[in-house]
Amino acid sequence: MTKFVSALFVTLSIMAFGAEAPSRFAKLDGTRIHYQSYGTGKQAVVFIHGWTCDLTFWRLQAPVYEKRRSLLIDLPGHGLSDKPEIAYTQELFARAVDAVMRDAGVERAVLVGHSMGTPVSLTFLKLYPEKVSGLASWTASLRGRPRMTQSARKKTAQSAEMVKTYRSPEYKSAMDHMFSVMFTDKTSTALREQIRGKMLATPQYVMASAMEGMMALEPPAAGTHFNPPAAAFMVKRAAQSGYEDYLRSLFPNLRTYQEWEGAGHFLMMEQPERFNTALTEFLDYK
Repeated sequence: MTKFVSALFVTLSIMAFGAEAPSRFAKLDGTRIHYQSYGTGKQAVVFIHGWTCDLTFWRLQAPVYEKRRSLLIDLPGHGLSDKPEIAYTQELFARAVDAVMRDAGVERAVLVGHSMGTPVSLTFLKLYPEKVSGLASWTASLRGRPRMTQSARKKTAQSAEMVKTYRSPEYKSAMDHMFSVMFTDKTSTALREQIRGKMLATPQYVMASAMEGMMALEPPAAGTHFNPPAAAFMVKRAAQSGYEDYLRSLFPNLRTYQEWEGAGHFLMMEQPERFNTALTEFLDYK
């Protein structure tokens, strides 16, 4: 019964929220970038989805973005944005975010990045530091943290091999392996299938290139730090020992660091009320 209620809540929430905002399109190098705009003003919150996802993954955050100047973006190759056969690099995604902000008349933004949306946000911060007023990271582990354990190095090597699989006919097997570690036993079947269907709908050449671009991203050089207020929310895992210290060296103004027990990769969909409260507290405090 609990899983049924959870699935029903997700379905009704997706139907209820986000229907008013019309689709808009910005242009980048001749490619259309789809987005939705809420509110007015030159300061905004920009929601950046993860790998092979789209802006609908933020539907349960409507209580946050409907009350603020906000932009929800489909990154190139994802959702309703154009999907040319090009290299889907982190820089391309960051430039797409900039194109949307310019099209929407937004000059500065708090970037809210889920999973791959965090390295996209970090790349944007490197390219356009004057346009970032804050950064909130959700279930994303930035590469290059020090004192990597042997277990973590092995996992990184395995991830590199998996990247190759996304170019092969067996790419769906690699996706299924990823799905197996993204959810918890509390994740409803309906939500699992909804997420799986959305992610698998992404063209193979997009998912492969985007993963390659993510893996190719150079970590910040030693001693690098970024000044905007930041927050990080992670799924609690033993392998994250020392990660908070690394983030605090990278973001001296890290306002919040939390590790959530019993949560899956899609915090904003599995625990939307907690997610929205945590995000609102960061936005209000900032």
